[in-house]
Order: sequence, then structure tokens, then C-alpha cells
Amino acid sequence: PGPTRRQELPTTGIVLIFDFGPTLRFLDREGERVVGRHAGGFLAGLSEGPVLTETAGAQSGLHVNLTPLGARRLLGLPMSELANRVVGVEEVFGPRGAALAASLRDMDDWPRRFALIDETVARRLTETERVPGLAAMAWHRLQQTAGRISVAQFASELDCSRKHLSAVFRDQLGLTPKRLSRVLRFRHAIDLYDRGICTGWADIAYASGYTDQAHFVREFQHFSGATPTEFLRRRRPHEDATLAG
Repeated sequence: PGPTRRQELPTTGIVLIFDFGPTLRFLDREGERVVGRHAGGFLAGLSEGPVLTETAGAQSGLHVNLTPLGARRLLGLPMSELANRVVGVEEVFGPRGAALAASLRDMDDWPRRFALIDETVARRLTETERVPGLAAMAWHRLQQTAGRISVAQFASELDCSRKHLSAVFRDQLGLTPKRLSRVLRFRHAIDLYDRGICTGWADIAYASGYTDQAHFVREFQHFSGATPTEFLRRRRPHEDATLAG
């Protein structure tokens, strides 16, 4: 019913949103000024830091989750161009993006909207090239290890050079293997916390592949903008903060 701010943590997915209003605003990390707004909708590439959003009140829209490789094929663009960026639908889809956003907004029922999205995606996939096998294998392996694999070992397993592997990742996923591994380790730590599998942050840091507690805290601050203790207080304000030890 009123203004709402949300901190979006880095994920390993690509978010495509058709915004029916009020238009979502993107703020700087301090929340002091608006740095972007995209009437009609936007696509958010892989991010290496938190993103702060704000809406004036009730919000309506259509949210599409894409895998990085799915987004690469759908858009037909090097994903490095979208890394750490939020861009309007017309920038990634051209005039067709603005027309699609308007059509979705003006439709009066959700089944028709879903059908239009399905049709648009299916048609687009006939116009673009398939994802290279190396990219698919590499992404699967990195997810399988939750980022807990060295780039040297990674390249050796895939029988390619580190330079070539980095080039494939930048083009197909948006970030280098090392940077994407950091995001995956962070998300793995958050997942362990949310599922209550580990008894404390020290256990979570070890299970997620961090070298020590100091390394974990530095990475946590980088990706969430807060220490583990501060994060815990914000995430579950009524929970005992002793987990942060």
C-alpha cells in the first residue's frame, strides 16, 4: 500500500520483467538517488553485488526467470554486455520489445499473456544459434561444484586453456569462471543458512569453500553489502543473532 524498498542479492539467474506499473526504480547502494527506471520492463544480467529497488506502492507485472545460457540464446547477444547492468526491454529486444511490453500490459487476462510469452520465446529460439556444447558442460560443472573448483582444474577437466574458458564464459554467461564461482559460493552459503543445515557461519563458510572466516566475511560484505551479523538481523530481525559467531 505504500513505498517499498527491496535489496536483491546476486543470483545465477537472469531476470526479465514486464512492468505494468507503477514503474520500479533502481537506487544507488546508499539508497540516496535513483540511478535507473525502465517503463515497460527490463532485463537484469548477472550481478556481482546487491541491487536496491523501490516501488511507490502496489505493483503489477510479468516476471520471467531465465538461465544465463537460455538468455544468451534468446537474446543473441554476448552476455558480457549485460553483466552488472539492468537494461530496458527495448534495448535488448529492439522495437519488438517495446511492442511486446505494450501488448502484455494491455491484455485483460493472464492466460493470454502467458500464451504470448510462450509464442514469442518459441519463435525467437528458431532465429538464434544453439549454445555451444563446451559452454553447457562448463556451466553444469560449475553449478555441480557450487563454485568450489579452481579455474586451472576446471580448464583441465574440459581440456581447454584458461584463456579460452574465460572467453566462452564472458560471451555465454557474462562473467569469467572465477567471478561466477564467487557468486555461486555466496549463493550456496545463503542456501545453507536458509535451510538451517549448518549450525553457524563458521560451518557455512567451511562448507561453501571459503579459505577462512575472514575470507568469508569479506565476500559476504561484497555481495550483500553487510557483514553476516548485519545480514542476519535484517533477514530475520527476531532471530537470535548468535549464529553470526
